Amino acid sequence: MPTAEPSARITSESQLQFWNSQDTLGQYSRPAFLFPSELPLLGLLRDRWPQVRMLDVGVGAGRTSLYFAALCGSCVGIDFAPEMIEVCKKRFAGRWPGAEFAVGDASDLKGHADGSYDLVLFSFNGIDCMPHEQRLRALAELKRVCKPGGHVVFSSHNAYRIPIIPRFEFQRHPMRLLEEFRRWWLVQRRNLPLKEVMTRTHVEYCDGNIGANRHMFVRPEAQVEELKQLGLEVFALYASDGRSLPKEEDARDTSIPWVYYYCRRPRA
Repeated sequence: MPTAEPSARITSESQLQFWNSQDTLGQYSRPAFLFPSELPLLGLLRDRWPQVRMLDVGVGAGRTSLYFAALCGSCVGIDFAPEMIEVCKKRFAGRWPGAEFAVGDASDLKGHADGSYDLVLFSFNGIDCMPHEQRLRALAELKRVCKPGGHVVFSSHNAYRIPIIPRFEFQRHPMRLLEEFRRWWLVQRRNLPLKEVMTRTHVEYCDGNIGANRHMFVRPEAQVEELKQLGLEVFALYASDGRSLPKEEDARDTSIPWVYYYCRRPRA
């Protein structure tokens, strides 16, 4: 069994190196789609879409843009990886008059006025690329730029899933077997012992899916409490496969890799 490396924090430098790499750009430039847990967004605003102003945070190579930029009155897509934004600009040049793409930091949304968006989306666990302190700043910023009565939606890795991650899954195809071994080795090498990890509500953990980088895994009940303290109303939770989670306890299922949090900024 490999010995775990000394604990290291999530860093912007390591994340940028991964997200700006050509391999990652190629992977995330594939055809657009929505995850099942994002589909409720389509019905959330119903006939209001032509008037909606949306901020799409962590837009990446534009996975969500083909859906929301076409629906919204205006849609601003931002990402902290400059190469991702360049992909969006080239991919969608002139496609929608109300769409724009720019480099931006979710934890410091300077240039975005208070209460300027009806919907703020930070999809596919992008917020988990930040250490806890920066993550709290980002959530406060998402709330700040959201209009009273508007919606903040994001997803985050489920800490209850962690005990499943270190398991090695045999693959018949030689290349898939090699890839699974690489993932398993990183999980063993880059993480603290499981017994220690599972005592925490917020964990920086490497699952081997974004190189050797760690990202945040959070217990859903702790995440909901943080959102309440920030002044956001959490009105729905969805599992990664689209299942509604009526109670916070439902998210403790180890089969749920990540959870979508649907929030509303209360009206003054």
